[in-house]
Amino acid sequence: MRVDRTGWIAFLVALSLALVTTDCGRRAGPLPIARGTPCATCGMKADDLAFACERQVGRGWRVYDAIECLIGDAVETPGGAAFLADYDTETLHAADSLWVVKGSFPTPMGGGYAAFLARATADSIATRTAGRVDRLAAFVAAKAARVK
Repeated sequence: MRVDRTGWIAFLVALSLALVTTDCGRRAGPLPIARGTPCATCGMKADDLAFACERQVGRGWRVYDAIECLIGDAVETPGGAAFLADYDTETLHAADSLWVVKGSFPTPMGGGYAAFLARATADSIATRTAGRVDRLAAFVAAKAARVK
């Protein structure tokens, strides 16, 4: 049986382009969190998507039901991109683009952490809940310093 070289070469070129443009199926960020996904740290279901978050560890993504679970895991296993849910829209964003509030208000694990895209909103929540506003990295660093 004779193989048509032109067709075979065209197939290989198309396949190569497809793999390059899709980066072999990998995404730049995490998949949306499905309600009820178990937390990688405590096992509790991520039912309230306003507090759910994800972090890349190796080639996979870990889902957390609350920011405090992510913080604890990041101290134990440093590195990896983190995505937090904006409290108001329940949409995931890169952690360094959000303002995290640690205040006195109910959260899934009781730690009082929530993330906000707008600094003004975070400041307002912090004022009402006797809280503090900072980036996720600062809260991770503070926890790491306490653990040492």
